[in-house]
Amino acid sequence: MLRVQSVAQELERRVVDGVYAEGSRLPAEPELATEFAVSRTTIRGAVADLQARGLVSREQGRGTFVRGTGRVSVSMTLETNLSISTVIRESGREPGTTGLSVHRELAPAAVLAALRLPAGSHCIVVRRTRTADGVAVTDSIDHLLEVPSLPTDPGSYEQSVYELLEEVHRRPVSSGTAMIQAATAELPTAERLGVPVGHPILVLSQVHDLDGGIPVMYSIVSIRSDVMNLYVHRGSSAADPLHESTARQPSDQDAPQSSPVPAVSPGIQ
Repeated sequence: MLRVQSVAQELERRVVDGVYAEGSRLPAEPELATEFAVSRTTIRGAVADLQARGLVSREQGRGTFVRGTGRVSVSMTLETNLSISTVIRESGREPGTTGLSVHRELAPAAVLAALRLPAGSHCIVVRRTRTADGVAVTDSIDHLLEVPSLPTDPGSYEQSVYELLEEVHRRPVSSGTAMIQAATAELPTAERLGVPVGHPILVLSQVHDLDGGIPVMYSIVSIRSDVMNLYVHRGSSAADPLHESTARQPSDQDAPQSSPVPAVSPGIQ
């Protein structure tokens, strides 16, 4: 155990000091075992320690890669109904927005179901990348319930959409349902997040409800898991039933496909 800890500490030092650069592959187990004069089992234990702390990630058939040193890190508890801007700010970072676009489009089937809309309905689609100290954290596609007072100019969506929706509907966004998926970044999401194609990410498909249970927004949020940490509080009692219009991923969006892990959450925005 002491040898595992000693090797893990040295590997971590190399990651932090940039000896092993972010995105680079660690030396193979036999090479490390020879260098440290330990068994491959000890190397596997040390690398597993780094992986558990998010410093490296294993990719089947490719090796172990450096994820980063945590220089920009944002943490969020899923039970808390906060905007991404607030979460970033409370993590001691400066929130920002890039790649912002706003369009009126026909709502795809999943959005019709999530927002309880009849076929042929339109929605306002907002796409944007949220940053923390200039580092991309999330890339989102938001489908907003179209109402006459909802603005369509991009400038209105530079800040929190939650605050905008509260102003428009005169009641806050208070709850919702999220489906969490492990995925890999594809174009154009990878480019917008500033990560290589195939980089591990998390995807949240979400329905956002106003106070009173009225769904007003359906979102697909791609999250850099090497920057944002998600936490879920687990208790002994069962969670409330899922929203009847459980979030589903639109087939014509570019969110990555993967195996879903359902979770009840107010969602993030």
